[in-house]
Amino acid sequence: MENDDKIDRLCDSFNRMVNHYGQLEKEFHTYEAGTSLHLSDTHTIVAIGKNANINISNLAKLQGISRSAVSQMVSKLVKRGFVRKDISLQTDNEVVLSLTETGEKVFNAHKKQHERLKEKLAEIFAKYPDDTIDVLMRISSEIQDMWKHMALTGHTKKKKP
Repeated sequence: MENDDKIDRLCDSFNRMVNHYGQLEKEFHTYEAGTSLHLSDTHTIVAIGKNANINISNLAKLQGISRSAVSQMVSKLVKRGFVRKDISLQTDNEVVLSLTETGEKVFNAHKKQHERLKEKLAEIFAKYPDDTIDVLMRISSEIQDMWKHMALTGHTKKKKP
């Protein structure tokens, strides 16, 4: 019974963490004069910046979201001048993505923010055993697999009937 209480408290803590992160996702983040983006847009820019000439399908897999959601986000980022779509040099029927100069500025600004975040996380993890990050990564992976399995076996519903 004691473990049940601990798991309940852990689930509550996880939900609060997800909610706090969700709030960050909803807010606009400013990178330079007049450039405000949602965090999800920024993370799409970063994924494209890290993966030169990635296509929509691979970007969707990388981000763990649907191809149509990525396609919509990329279209919005193209219109706003952060991302460029080009025909692949390998195949004529594939579109690949790259960053514009403005997209590169956001990518670099986010990289600096990410370095500060990593420093703060390193301070937190320094208080714990050396293998803490490895343990958390294994736990995270197992929990993600559990959620995927629940979704695939019908234990969750995507939309109300």
